[in-house]
Amino acid sequence: MSNEALNVLHDIKAATVKHAAALPHKEEVQAQWQGLGFLVGGIRLVSKLGEVSELLQVPRLTPLPAVKSWVMGIANVRGRLIPIIDLHEFLQLPTTLPMNQWRVLVVEDGDLVAGLLVEQSLGIQHFLEESYETQLAESSRGDLAGLAAYTSGAFRHGGRVYHEVQLKSILRDEKFLDVALTVSTPQSVQDSGRADLQEGLTPGVNKEQQ
Repeated sequence: MSNEALNVLHDIKAATVKHAAALPHKEEVQAQWQGLGFLVGGIRLVSKLGEVSELLQVPRLTPLPAVKSWVMGIANVRGRLIPIIDLHEFLQLPTTLPMNQWRVLVVEDGDLVAGLLVEQSLGIQHFLEESYETQLAESSRGDLAGLAAYTSGAFRHGGRVYHEVQLKSILRDEKFLDVALTVSTPQSVQDSGRADLQEGLTPGVNKEQQ
């Protein structure tokens, strides 16, 4: 091949390299956190995937005697009795949405199980782990009212704040387990109400099978 042809090929190669688009940089993989979002008292909350075992529409309830007002009753969910708890009343928060949007989150922790009533399910939420904030403003903690004891931080996404709540810690709270009325209530009735709720808190219990 002549020198002239080699020079032409060299020029073509040089021009190609000069005008070639740069290869895109490999994007850094950012760790993501996933959880179930829901509303309680108009506050956006999120619980880590796995904390909620089931999401239900509000089931048919059987009232319990001599229990506190936030215990709505017992529901039979596929053969097992589950106590349904109004989180709004338990946490002293207002409801902001109509009842047709309310949902029940079934939460299990060892031998305990309960259905926690929330205003609305917001579906699965995805956050960058780096968007998690553990130091909340004092004003934000005040807005959480009774929820503050069960939250440790929040995610910020799209201008919205989702507070992470540990639902299983609610089930283990002494306040949550203390369901019986104590004012002007005979001890036998109190014991009956507590026993009924404990049956509901124990997986697999079905009165119809007794």
